[in-house]
Amino acid sequence: MGKLRDWVASHQATFRRLAHMLEAVTLMALMVGGGAGAGYALCQWQFRDLMAQQRDDHQAEIARLQSAYSQTLEALTPKASAAAPAACDTAAEASAEAAKSVKKAAHAAPAQPRPLTEAERNQVNRDIERQTGR
Repeated sequence: MGKLRDWVASHQATFRRLAHMLEAVTLMALMVGGGAGAGYALCQWQFRDLMAQQRDDHQAEIARLQSAYSQTLEALTPKASAAAPAACDTAAEASAEAAKSVKKAAHAAPAQPRPLTEAERNQVNRDIERQTGR
């Protein structure tokens, strides 16, 4: 036991130095950790405010777009209503022309049914496109 006491006494200064270094390292770690924790908490608080602001901005933008869409529809409704009869007439004319083309092809066909030639098919397609305005 005496040897141990002598050894501890001879190294007492080293132990004190180690204790002071451990205290300094612990204080520095606590300061860095505390700063990091405080910074993280501040960032979280700012992030929540930012997300709330962004959500409000998105809601306002959606309301603005819906309003603009409603105004556009209100402005276009009379024009669409006025154009509907013309579109119906055009579609009726296109179907009549297509029927005429098919009748012509059917009457010109011999007793045996045959597939349309490329020229006849192109003529039918041209009639349809001319009537639909494409």
